[in-house]
Amino acid sequence: MFALAELVRTAGNVLLTPIDLAQAPGAEGWRRALVAGAKERASVARAAAAIQGVAPQAEIEVVSAAGRTRKLWSIRRQGYDVACLMLTGEGGWGEKLVAFLSGAGTLLAFGASGQWYQVRRLQCRPASPRWLARAVLAAVLSVLYLEVVNALLFADAIWRLLPIPRPVRDPGPPRGKRVSFVVPTYNQRGLMDSCLPPLLTEAKDEHEVLVVDDASTDATAEHVRQTYPQVRVLRLETNRGFAAAVRAGIEATATPLFALINSDVQVRPGFLEALLPHFDHPDTFAVCSRIELPDGSEMETGNVAPAFSGILEPYYVAPTRSGPILYASGSCSIFHRLRYDSLGGLESFYRPFYWEDTDLGYRAWRRGWRSVFEPAASVLHQRRAAISTHFGDAYANEMFLRNALLFVWKNVRERDLIARHLVYVWARLAQEILAGEGTICWALLRALPLLPCAMVKRSRARRRGDLGDRDILVMADPTAAAEPEEVGKG
Repeated sequence: MFALAELVRTAGNVLLTPIDLAQAPGAEGWRRALVAGAKERASVARAAAAIQGVAPQAEIEVVSAAGRTRKLWSIRRQGYDVACLMLTGEGGWGEKLVAFLSGAGTLLAFGASGQWYQVRRLQCRPASPRWLARAVLAAVLSVLYLEVVNALLFADAIWRLLPIPRPVRDPGPPRGKRVSFVVPTYNQRGLMDSCLPPLLTEAKDEHEVLVVDDASTDATAEHVRQTYPQVRVLRLETNRGFAAAVRAGIEATATPLFALINSDVQVRPGFLEALLPHFDHPDTFAVCSRIELPDGSEMETGNVAPAFSGILEPYYVAPTRSGPILYASGSCSIFHRLRYDSLGGLESFYRPFYWEDTDLGYRAWRRGWRSVFEPAASVLHQRRAAISTHFGDAYANEMFLRNALLFVWKNVRERDLIARHLVYVWARLAQEILAGEGTICWALLRALPLLPCAMVKRSRARRRGDLGDRDILVMADPTAAAEPEEVGKG
């Protein structure tokens, strides 16, 4: 029953996308609507009324158990514009199947809480050679992935028989509040002129700014040295990726605190004044500012809460107050230097990008060291400006998912969460076979060669007194904080 429940839950996470009904594709032109899958009339009435509210001209038909047989045979001839599956649980699977097979232009789902979802359109083309190749690859990966999870569980069982090392000594509060701004960059000469001036204004004479040139070929280092002589420049001879460039920059500094600033970020005035008081708290590891996008919206890597649907999926929370968060973004945050060193720094095996800061924040929470969000500080972020230019969105999406898998292999320890992860991967593979996609397949193929490395790191990270995964998910949730964060209280 547990496996079945997890399969249903995970399939929902993969196939359903929350939406505002008024924003559903083609809502203003709906003429015929089908509502199916619930016996409770009140739930059906709510769904029908909502559809009627956005499309007053729509003719709405409800499929009941009595009419199920006829509809199953003739459903695709009806020409529905939209079909709604009821997820409230009272109806039979036959009625839900009717809506799923209706051939409607838009396929929606309605939850018990009143939330609407868009169901991903499945495009199954078994006659295509490419589809057959993907199906075979996904089937092989599904079987192989069971062995991956078995290897993780078996290794955990062995490690539980061995003595667990004692906790690493906590270095305590930072020894001062001088900050080194570390700016990693690769072929982003043009961004230096927007990033460095406000940063230098914020740093003044008290703090330092260091640009780490990751073997750029566009003369970034020379431009910074000539235009901004007060900025230190560390040029790497070979391109090492984001995490390695950051590690090199931090090793070249000696201040009690350091700030990671992306080259496509501009700090706003008052950045340090708002963030530094949080280090008066004895358990603070890192503090993150608010992240604004050029269109005025907020970026989800600012105030983030943890969720685990099979992989860790941080989600954005509206920034209303200071408080704990899952991790501090590597683009606009200040970190406790000695605690960072105690954790071993950023993981370079997530190369070339993504998940390094998430992994670091998660490891800090394992030790009981918190990351904090401070909305009074803000930066302007040109989202993915560097990554999209040099790698492309498709590659970036594959690497994001690859590193999400590596994160689970390296960090997640509780067996029920690992089982949920297995079901998640299986559901994603099945969904992509039907949809004619291959993101999860390519992500897996990129991740599997790094499994031995992830398992070694997983074994070395076990320490006595570590917080469990569920404890971290609760403590790092900003929505669970009862009181606003107080700063400067010690």
